[in-house]
Amino acid sequence: MAQKYRNVYTILEKVKKGEIDTYYKKDDGGLFGKINFYKKPDLVKPHMHYLDEHKIDAIMDAYATDGKLVSQEFTKFAKSADYNKKIPDGKKPDASTFHQKFLDNYRKFPKHMIKDIFKMYNNPMDKLEFEERTDKNNTKFKFLENANNPVAKIMSQGSNLKSAIFARNILANYIMRMTMLDYVDPDASETIKKGLNGASDFDSKDAAEAVDDMCNSTQAKKAMEDAIKEATELCKNMDEAMDEEIQEQMFDNATEHGENCSAGDISPNYIKQVTSRLENIKLSMGSVKEKLKKLLDKSASYFSSRQQVTYDDLFNSDNIAGLEDYELLHPKLRKIFAEDLQVKETKSIGKIDVYIDISGSMDSGCGIQNGQGNNITRLDFCKSMVVKLSQMDMLNDVYVFNNSVKKYKKDPVSISMLDTSGGTTINTAVRSIERNGVNAIVLTDAEDHCNTYSEKAFFIGLQGANFNYFQEDVIKQYSEKDQVIVFDGHTIKYVNEEGYVIKD
Repeated sequence: MAQKYRNVYTILEKVKKGEIDTYYKKDDGGLFGKINFYKKPDLVKPHMHYLDEHKIDAIMDAYATDGKLVSQEFTKFAKSADYNKKIPDGKKPDASTFHQKFLDNYRKFPKHMIKDIFKMYNNPMDKLEFEERTDKNNTKFKFLENANNPVAKIMSQGSNLKSAIFARNILANYIMRMTMLDYVDPDASETIKKGLNGASDFDSKDAAEAVDDMCNSTQAKKAMEDAIKEATELCKNMDEAMDEEIQEQMFDNATEHGENCSAGDISPNYIKQVTSRLENIKLSMGSVKEKLKKLLDKSASYFSSRQQVTYDDLFNSDNIAGLEDYELLHPKLRKIFAEDLQVKETKSIGKIDVYIDISGSMDSGCGIQNGQGNNITRLDFCKSMVVKLSQMDMLNDVYVFNNSVKKYKKDPVSISMLDTSGGTTINTAVRSIERNGVNAIVLTDAEDHCNTYSEKAFFIGLQGANFNYFQEDVIKQYSEKDQVIVFDGHTIKYVNEEGYVIKD
């Protein structure tokens, strides 16, 4: 008889629930005596993927650490009756002290609460499962109850970004109220904090009453209304400016950092900035559409390393070259075999990398104006080309380079936020292409030398580019093998063995 094995996960589940005694009993120091089973602290299920949790944390961090937010709230607090009448003169905080207290409260606030509020706003109520309510978590549940707003949820449900915006506004409001309470009623504040942390010496009923008092005052209700109103208006602005796909890409970018890529900072100004740059790409795309086609035809043909062959009926084919074979047939055979004739279609396939020069000089014009008569910069032209390649399903990876090379995200939001900075080191881009072993287009104004040749690199120089800085034998190879051209905004020009533009 075959031996039967128990599933180890079933055993572990029983151990955690205390259903297995004897040898597995913790108190007896058995097999599982020293194992501490981790349980997520969230009060609301389903649990989130850890990457999504990081994105929400990034959005919350950016909002909570924004000095302007705290400054505005402190200004209102300093004018309130509570500040002037309930806080002794020697204990009244200034803006800096208040800000530091707010940050301290934020760091100590249970981190899972932002995710719990997010899940309440993102999921239908019948899809949520709540932990059993106990004295230990009752204070947290009181905060969740006050966070619930069915009207606001109509806007946020199903949207990660909108749910994150409502959650961050609500949580920041809670922490702001607690910070004020630290000065107005320190005992009540301490009671709430003990309830949140499940301290051994707290009274659940007292903590619940303290939360109710904090949240139900006229001032607190007005503050919550303002937080919800601000989130609602921001979400409305997003809906007017961008579609759901772009909004989800912004949420996905929340953990990205950089001068123009602080996606966690979802603010009205940030939304305007993203919208403006996406619109700029859209305008550029319309103006450079035909020119891009010529450039892509030129570069893509160079990379025809793989081909896909298909056959189509003669009369259904777009390839009129097949008619030549038809004309060669004897008139009698034409009639007999016309419906059986097929045309061979050959299509180049395979994706390519793109390397974008983001040095300071790429902020100059590329020789094209958009539909509004504004000059398109070299960098905006590159952005349009990348977006077009992506639409054609030809784009593999995107890299940006100035004095160094780094891989970059290729969604429209990330591409739109690219800016120029630094100098140019073309050698680093070519060496990266060699390491990756993938065919690549290099978009540059060529204001740097290069002593590295790669058969996988195809250079498109933008207006004003001359490749005479390249090492003599290197530019000779690129020129002889048709791996370098210059686009001046109107025509494609070739480059001679010395690196100079020679003809259209």
